[in-house]
Amino acid sequence: MRLRSLALAALLSTTCFSTPAEAGPVIPFIQGVWVGLTTGAAAGAGISGAFAVGMNAGAWLVGGSFLSRVVVSIGMSALAQSLAPKPQMPSPPEIMANYAQDVSWQDRVYGRVRKGGPYALAAYSSASMTTPLGSDNRRKRHYGVIIAAHSTLGPVQHYLDKWPVETDANGWVLTDPVLWRNPPAKSTDYHGSIRTYTGHSDQGADPVWRATFPEVSESDDFSGLSYAALSAARPSMEEFQNIYPGGREWAYAPVWDGCDTVYDPRTDSRSWSNNAALVIADVATWFGKEVDWDEVAAEADISDQLVTNRDGGTQRRWTINTVLRSDMTWEQVRAHLMMCCDAWFYERPDGKLGFKVGAYSAPTLTLTDEDFLSLSIRHKATGPDEVGSYALRYVEPARDWSGEVSGAVVLNPLGDRSEEECNGVDSHNQAWRIIWRWAKAAQPEWQVSGTLKVIGYDCIGERFLRIRHAEAGIDCVVEVAMLSRNAGSHTFSIEAASVDPGDFDPDALALEPPRTLRATISEDRIVTAPGSLSGSVIEGTGGVAMIEYVWPAQPEDLRQQLRFRSPGAGIADWQMIDVGAGQSTQVLSALVDGQDYEAQIRNRTGGNRVSAWVPEAPLVLRAVANSVPPAAMQHFTGAAAGSSVGLAFIPPNDPVYAAARIWRATNSTSFDDAVHVGTEYGAPNLADEWSDPAPGVGDHSYWIEPLNGSGIAGPRSGPVTITII
Repeated sequence: MRLRSLALAALLSTTCFSTPAEAGPVIPFIQGVWVGLTTGAAAGAGISGAFAVGMNAGAWLVGGSFLSRVVVSIGMSALAQSLAPKPQMPSPPEIMANYAQDVSWQDRVYGRVRKGGPYALAAYSSASMTTPLGSDNRRKRHYGVIIAAHSTLGPVQHYLDKWPVETDANGWVLTDPVLWRNPPAKSTDYHGSIRTYTGHSDQGADPVWRATFPEVSESDDFSGLSYAALSAARPSMEEFQNIYPGGREWAYAPVWDGCDTVYDPRTDSRSWSNNAALVIADVATWFGKEVDWDEVAAEADISDQLVTNRDGGTQRRWTINTVLRSDMTWEQVRAHLMMCCDAWFYERPDGKLGFKVGAYSAPTLTLTDEDFLSLSIRHKATGPDEVGSYALRYVEPARDWSGEVSGAVVLNPLGDRSEEECNGVDSHNQAWRIIWRWAKAAQPEWQVSGTLKVIGYDCIGERFLRIRHAEAGIDCVVEVAMLSRNAGSHTFSIEAASVDPGDFDPDALALEPPRTLRATISEDRIVTAPGSLSGSVIEGTGGVAMIEYVWPAQPEDLRQQLRFRSPGAGIADWQMIDVGAGQSTQVLSALVDGQDYEAQIRNRTGGNRVSAWVPEAPLVLRAVANSVPPAAMQHFTGAAAGSSVGLAFIPPNDPVYAAARIWRATNSTSFDDAVHVGTEYGAPNLADEWSDPAPGVGDHSYWIEPLNGSGIAGPRSGPVTITII
């Protein structure tokens, strides 16, 4: 009796199950990180003790009769039987988001998760950055994303929007389409940079931020915060939609290995771990609870046991990979941890928090008729209103860490379906084992509730009991769903459900259902380019230079863009034309007569994704206002005049005649050796002459051809050979 009195005193004084409401309000972790940075004002951010105070705040889950109970043990079956509120956890899309707000809750990360976080900095700058191929002076968006409010092991896989990307040693992204041209040819081919920090005390301020923003000093090292610093460069307009399909900088949501200070009593060391028991112990102690490390070690061994999955492989029994936010109370966190690994919590007589992960052990205590003040039992009922199948929504790494629904545990094919959620599980087998237990706990063979006498003290810490009650006619093993002390007495209320040992070790090879079937399709974001581009001068335009471009007909969901330029006509930059729907031709008019025009074409989608330009080497055509050549010269002769040569000619009596082009070959009468030496402008049928000063000693052969106003040549005359001595 003395021992029991000591145990009673300890139980009445402990707070290991609930946290006093006097702990104060929940405190957010960051207020105004770099607020107003773009206007030159900076606000520092520190974490100090805010996170711990915020997370320790709060008492029992708010609400009703559950709040009024002094609970000394509770398990996942209490959630399954709706005896306690279910945990409300952020979904994968919420966790992966980046968001900007003046006040943000802290995140604590355990195991391996994919997540985003609040912005730590967001500002534009045109300051130069050094890429692997030199300086880049383009305007850039610099932003930081906070992953966790503690030290971590670090990133496993970077994601920009929905793309997994790789980086070089300096953080430059090397994956298409962020690296738009691979291999890169110039500094502006690099568009994205990611530099990561794991929250350790020796991390320095980000060097890019230091060099770019005067407001960032060396003391702004974000010590204690795990985060990523990113840069996104502004590309050309035609590349923008491919590189930034969302119309803005990429959302950063990496796969990240979380807390790296989880204590393992088996090795007396701290490191990264997703062992369920070690994670629970770390979370509990972080909330200010005390645990028995010998018990933690034993539960950690159970968590590390290998179980067989549906594919015949093995995996560890229980892991936890989750994100906890500082606005969550201990009771919300504990309920979540319960679901992750079928955990069972209890209040130890020594005031410490005890827990057991999901595993069966034979009961050592039997309750009989004389141990109950009252007893109510209910046998399993079936009917159209009963839930027929259960499934669990969990996080599936094979689907980019998005939410997935497990195969269902079917109890009644005609019943309704219930879908639970646990975002701390990233394995189908573990999700199935949890929902298997959930289904069995929600619809047990026997449900028991009653009032225990003082023997209730002996039930504390006992997850499994044997109830042998002659009057009720029941003899079965039960799992304690919830045990609570009744105020003002030494009696206890008990809620329990019958169990079978096989409920804790279902045969995965025989029973685990297949995963939800989803087709995996490699998305082809490449927009097909037109097959070719051709063009020709339009004739008979009345003296206006026009070119018509033609390309093969394209699919109806694509539109075309034609671009052209002509440095000789004063058009040095590309000019863009959006072609109308259904067209496969485009006419350029009012061109400068006789100038060369370059042109290319590409396709674009309704979402402004674009193809490559075709042809790769631009098509070059000369603008021609008049394509009719003039007639041949009426007369062509020449003579030496000292060291010079004089040519005389009579142009054709042809109204299109505008000029004569003259060619010369030295010591050859072959036109293949001739070069253009002059152009003489004149009028039709009007005698003209041209002088070639000092062509040098030797035989010089000359040819002449008439030209129209667009430079179109008529028949060539010559050669006329003149010797200079």
